[in-house]
Amino acid sequence: GMVKKRETQDAGAPAKKPIHIELQQKDKEIKRLSGQIKEATKKRDKAGRKDAAHKHKNKITPGKMKNKIKRMEMVRSMKKEKAKKKNLVRLKKKQIRLEKGEDACPRGTTNTIETMRVYEETFIAEADEEIEADENIDEFNEYFKEKTTPKICMVTNRRPSRGVFQFLKELKTVIPNLHYYERKNFKLKDIIEFAKNREYTDVMIIYEKRGEPHTMILSHLPKGPTATFRISGIKLNHQIANHGNAVETMPELILNNFDTRLGHRIGRMLAALFPQRPNFKGRQVVTLHNQRDFIFCRHHRYEFVKNGQRANLQELGPRFTLKLKTLQHGTFDTKFGEFEFIYHAKMGENRKKLFV
Repeated sequence: GMVKKRETQDAGAPAKKPIHIELQQKDKEIKRLSGQIKEATKKRDKAGRKDAAHKHKNKITPGKMKNKIKRMEMVRSMKKEKAKKKNLVRLKKKQIRLEKGEDACPRGTTNTIETMRVYEETFIAEADEEIEADENIDEFNEYFKEKTTPKICMVTNRRPSRGVFQFLKELKTVIPNLHYYERKNFKLKDIIEFAKNREYTDVMIIYEKRGEPHTMILSHLPKGPTATFRISGIKLNHQIANHGNAVETMPELILNNFDTRLGHRIGRMLAALFPQRPNFKGRQVVTLHNQRDFIFCRHHRYEFVKNGQRANLQELGPRFTLKLKTLQHGTFDTKFGEFEFIYHAKMGENRKKLFV
């Protein structure tokens, strides 16, 4: 009987409280707040009187005090006083919002690096005919017109360590059609030619540092471009709490915040690694989220609950972050390559200026 009752409650809409009960609760909340405000005002006035008696008259500041213990005590009491004032202002604002509504005391906006971002000339706010025309003739247009299917050739540095193989094994569950070849003693140009002859669409090269994956070179075939990424923050499947196990399927893809011309290009390059037609029955999704020029890569399985109104997520792994270092026209060429973008240390001086 109990199980049936719970099912009927969940299926229907949540029961609405009567208006008189809501008003009573609101009055209680206002009374409670006014009591808190009185108490906070008393505390503030008491602390203010104590301090004003001797410190403010003589204009003593912590910087002028030579006794370290007394100085620390003074700083501590000043911080407490400041916190009490701040708490009083917060409570008063809360009371005004309850009595007169949200419009009477509007909330301020939180300043973040994203909101204070320096305007980038190449920022794409909405659909642009010029950009669409460029994308119709770029290197990835055949993939987006479904004339090609992704097929990736994956190699490593010479004599790779165990850490690289563990990462590659899990990367294979994220990106379908990933084929690993032993590097042996071949040069990169030879590997690219080999991949071209066997109709691969991309070459992915993973380099290591101190036994862990460090750099990824991604080259789109046959005409490029070639991007170099720094890999960091790797967490494999077994290191993630409450992880699931991935199944080899065609995942869905989510790309977030690739807003500039460069970002658009990188977004299209990463999208070209995944098949156009995902298998929705597999319920696996790969997210590439760009924030402050770091591309966070996550792999989840989702499950619909509450008649499809909500979705629960289970992380599958691996979890890692990419940072774009260079973007080069054409396939890999260190001598005569024409670079579209090179990241150097001075670019990070102004944290509000973002490129991807």
